[in-house]
Amino acid sequence: MKQLFATFMVLGCLSFGFAQGLPGNVTLSGSAITVTGHSVTVTWNTSPNASSYNLYRATASGGPYVQVAPGITVTTYSDTQVGHSQTLYYVATAVNGNSESGYSNEAAAVIP
Repeated sequence: MKQLFATFMVLGCLSFGFAQGLPGNVTLSGSAITVTGHSVTVTWNTSPNASSYNLYRATASGGPYVQVAPGITVTTYSDTQVGHSQTLYYVATAVNGNSESGYSNEAAAVIP
């Protein structure tokens, strides 16, 4: 079985606005979205003072977003719950204790 591999560049950076004293920026890196077969890998840069990150996804641009991965302690996540022929939209937040930043700008992943 052949696997399709495509990398989609995200134009512009995804930056986070922080709520409740969580300063700094989180940025999804230049090739933030990588699609391989039935998997989407999202990668971002660390955020000062963030102890973890939450990743959200939607099937329409602008949401509504559903949390797919809470409490991520590394700066990458592979979403394996994707299907064929769809476009998914991802946003993320930075977390420190009970404080969570607002959503980042969204990044799109096109699954062939």
